[in-house]
Order: sequence, then C-alpha cells, then structure tokens
Amino acid sequence: MGDKMKNILLCNNAMEIGGVETVILNQIAAFRKKGYQVYVLSGNGVYASKIETLGGHFIEWDFPEEDEIKADKIQKIVNIIQEKQITEIHIHKYQCIPSVLPAALITHTPYFAYEHSWWDTKKYYTWHYPIYKTLFPIYFQNAYKIIAITPNTAKITKEEYHIPDEHYEIVHNGIDVHLYQNDQPREGEQLENILIVSRICEEKIPTILGGIDLFQKILEKYPMAQLCIVGDGDKKQVVTDYIEKKKLEKQVEMVGARSNIPDYLKQADLLLGVDRCVLEAMAMKVPAVITGYQGIKGLICDINMDQAIEENFSGNNMPSISLEQCMEQLESLKTNKKEIIEKNHQMIEDKLNCLKNYITVPENASRPFDWIALFQQIKQNSDLVEQLYADIKGKYDWIQKIEHENQQLKGECTKELEKLTKAETQMNQFKWENEQTKKELNQVYQSKRWRYTEKLSQILHPRKEKQ
Repeated sequence: MGDKMKNILLCNNAMEIGGVETVILNQIAAFRKKGYQVYVLSGNGVYASKIETLGGHFIEWDFPEEDEIKADKIQKIVNIIQEKQITEIHIHKYQCIPSVLPAALITHTPYFAYEHSWWDTKKYYTWHYPIYKTLFPIYFQNAYKIIAITPNTAKITKEEYHIPDEHYEIVHNGIDVHLYQNDQPREGEQLENILIVSRICEEKIPTILGGIDLFQKILEKYPMAQLCIVGDGDKKQVVTDYIEKKKLEKQVEMVGARSNIPDYLKQADLLLGVDRCVLEAMAMKVPAVITGYQGIKGLICDINMDQAIEENFSGNNMPSISLEQCMEQLESLKTNKKEIIEKNHQMIEDKLNCLKNYITVPENASRPFDWIALFQQIKQNSDLVEQLYADIKGKYDWIQKIEHENQQLKGECTKELEKLTKAETQMNQFKWENEQTKKELNQVYQSKRWRYTEKLSQILHPRKEKQ
C-alpha cells in the first residue's frame, strides 16, 4: 500500500488499441497494486472495458482535436477533480490539453506531461490548431514532470521550450509481467506461427512491410510457416496490396484489431515488429525481431537488449542488417531458444517492470504555476501576431506597388504594341501594293504590244556590235 491515499486521473483521447492505451492499462494495474484509486478520463474504445476489469474507473469523455478553449468542458473537469479528490493528473495525449490543462491549473493539481513518440508531432497541432502555439509552452513549462520514453524524445521539447533537465524523467515503457503470463512457451526448432502486431498507419508501414519481407525469407527454410497480422488502420489496403504483390495470400492472414494480444502471443513462435509489441512478446517468452522503421534490426537477446531498451524497441539507435544476416540469427533459436527467451524475460522483469518504473507525485510535492510567465507568453504571442501583421502588411504593400508598376508597364507596352501593329499594317499594305505593281508590269511584259514595241525599238535603235 502507498504511504498516502492517491486518487490518480489518467487522460487520453480514446481507449482504442495502441501502445499508449496499453501503457495506461499497465498503469492502472500498477497503481491499483499500490493501493491507489485510478480514474481514466477518455473517449471510448476496444480497451475501455478492461479499465474496470483492472480495478480502475472509466469516465467517458470526448477529446476532439480543436482550436478553442471551452469553459463548460473545463468546469466539468474541475468538478470531476474536486468530486473524486484527484491528487495528480497524467496527461497522455495532446488532444486533452485544451480542457485538462486549465482544469489542473485552476484546482492546483500537479500533472505529468507525457511524450510517447520518438518523432515530433507538435508541428501538426500548431499548424492545424494555432491555439497550441500558446498552450504548448504553458503545458510543458508548468508540468510537475515531463515523462519522455527516450532521451532523444526529451530533446524535442527541451530545446524548443527551454525546459531544465530536472523537469524530465526518462521512463521507458514498462509492463506488468503478471498480465503477460506464459507458463508453457512454445518449444521446438520450427518457425510455424509468425506474428505481427501493429497499428496499420503511415508511420508503421515500413515496419510491417519489412516484417513481410522477412517472413518471405523465413518461408525458404520453413515452407509450412504462417504469418498472422493483428491490427487495423487506414493503411490496411497498402499491406493487402503488398501481400498480393508478394503472392503470399495463402500464407498470410490479417485478423484485424484484437484486444486479447496475449492469446495470440501464446501461439507464436516468433514476433516481428517494433515498439511495445516487442516488449510484450519478451514478457510472454516469445522470440522477437525488431523490424525497424528504417530496416531490419535483428533478433533481440541479452547482447543488444540494453541498446534496444534505450529507444523503446523502435530500433532507431541500432544498425540495420540484411535479411540473410537476420536469418542467421534466427538459426540460433534451434539450439538456444530457451536460453534466449528466459534471459530476455528476466531483463524485462528487472528493468521494465511497471510496478517499479511508473512514478507518481511524492507526498506534499507541488509545482506552483507561474502566472507571470503565462502573461509573458500571452504578450509574446501578441507581439508575434503584431510582427506577423506588420510583415504581411509590408509584403502586401510591396505587392501592390509591383502591381501598380506592372499596370503602368502594361499601358506603355500596349501603346508600343499599337504602334507596331499600325506599322505592320502599313507594311503589309505596301507589300500588297508592290505585289500588285509587279503583277501589272508582268502583264505588260507578256503583252503583244510590248513585244512589237521592243522590236520597233531594236530597228530604230540598233545595237552597235562590239569591235
């Protein structure tokens, strides 16, 4: 039990299948085991039903992407915080910021700001929803702690918003190993059941297609192998087309989104993927290959485990290897499979057990909100708007000046063109008259009268012979 009763609020946009949602489920399990009350304020989804099963309380809430602050929504969240006596808030997604951040500040409730991605997605929000240009600095600068999944993730906000190092905690994705029990891991030398678990979205496509390429290579040595792809998303057709292109329709099955991932892992001889699914596979004592966002990274074992953990099994800090090299690594499973999966499982237990690495706000700790900094930020944004206005007006005036000059030049060119057109018309008239004169002269030269005149001229004016 904890030293003090905590009432924790976890905020997310929706409880659909994904890495962040799995983290939240693991947090519920970990915090409940410490005796804390856990509330999840989130949109609905496949994983919503698991919240109550794990001992949490689900409060359905709509967090759309929007460019406004709605006072009524903020007040309702303030009411929830006060009624549930919330002691700390964990904000997992940016969509929650416009309503949860003001509520946290109003109630003086310390909050954690989570950075789950290894790539920067803030530009999307500041471009589509300009209000985030004001919200992001306030959000990051006043968080009790910023939870970053890797050191490189921390650099994104640290450099952009000048956040001191002490405000960061690097917390690699943890897992409740008790939720991923596998007392009878699959044995044998054959690779028969291969598994890919992933959201089928734009950023995951290279990892999925790389996994399919590796599976095709596996088929050369294990022709009876089958690949199951668990997941769904807006790029599903891309994967389907790739499977058809590789002529693997009979060997690959796409089963869509599923919430019972441990059941699929229990039947797997090998997992191909990145990020959290690799962690889950090793917790279930299943060998795993990081397929990588930029090439295959290889089989995870005790030699490269620490390196893989550093970037949350994305493989971004690992060298790429060829399919042939990866196959050589997979051959080691014939003799060392049990040793590999047991060592992997033990390292997960020691280093990524969520009961150990998920943090909460210490008793009586606080992070006072800097109201002066808020108004300074508003002033900075006001100055920026004025600067942008002045810049736009200057460019507009310049364009107007150029347009005026162009109109003058156009008028002058029109006059010159008229002169040229008139001269051309006169020239054409002269050419026509000249042609007419030529025709008339030609007719004269061809007439009988001209020939008689010419002969008479020769008689009257005979030419003198040259001496």
